[in-house]
Amino acid sequence: MKKFSLFFLVAFLGSMHFNMLNAQSRLGVFIGGGTNWYYGDMNDRLLTHPDLFRYYFNGGLIYTINPYFDAELGFLAGKIVGADSLAIQSFNLKRNLSFVSQIREVSARINYHPLGYGGRNKPRRFSPYIFAGIGYFHHNPKAELNGDLVELQPLGTEGQYISGDGNPKPYKLYQISAPFGIGLETQISKSFAIRLEVANHFTFFDHLDDLSSDYADSTKLVTTPNGPLAVEMASNLSTGYPNEGFGRGDPKDNDSFTHLGISIIWRPSFYGKGSGGNKNSNGRSGGKRKKKANCPAYG
Repeated sequence: MKKFSLFFLVAFLGSMHFNMLNAQSRLGVFIGGGTNWYYGDMNDRLLTHPDLFRYYFNGGLIYTINPYFDAELGFLAGKIVGADSLAIQSFNLKRNLSFVSQIREVSARINYHPLGYGGRNKPRRFSPYIFAGIGYFHHNPKAELNGDLVELQPLGTEGQYISGDGNPKPYKLYQISAPFGIGLETQISKSFAIRLEVANHFTFFDHLDDLSSDYADSTKLVTTPNGPLAVEMASNLSTGYPNEGFGRGDPKDNDSFTHLGISIIWRPSFYGKGSGGNKNSNGRSGGKRKKKANCPAYG
């Protein structure tokens, strides 16, 4: 999957480079930002709690294929958080864990405008769109301990570093995502547009929050390279560390994160004047019709 995504990005960049040489007026840039949040084991709400909203910024290149399709290469940087203290379910409240993570994502996507942009010299004022793509992102879940943030992945809180068969493998900090969403673009001039969009970034793993399956055996977990700290960060139950196999998360549902924001797009001359020849008042191309030269024989 990672090889496929790398090939996709290289092909996308190559295609954009080729088209830039032939139609530079179709290339634009965008920059924006807004709020984002995550869905996973530490957010059991359908509509997320206000305290889970965090910021993001994004920017990138956009290439207008035709009045209905855009190809886009973007970068997103943001933060996501989760906290059992904000949970609805009683078990999650008792589990009492939390995390914070920085997200850095590169993505390539296609935007489809079903109504199009309108005419070249008369762009459509409002253009709704949907989009889908593929991304590659970095995350690094951390949790607070005595006022400091501790990286959770190197600890193997679910027994990832316990030797022997049958234990989960350490999860990767670089993962594949699939952003999918909707938006509304508003043309404010021939070169500038503003868009509002919301998208969910689906992932293909369940450790965005460091939670997925069961509690590991604490007597085995403590023997790992960061054992004592791993045991301390794996459980925050007031009743003490639970028995091995006691459910810590839900491995059946992968985690995801969502962004909602606004951005401004600059397309230098996509809606500018056409490149055809001059037209006369009758709409015919070319300059004024030349008069027939006088012939000396006819005076």
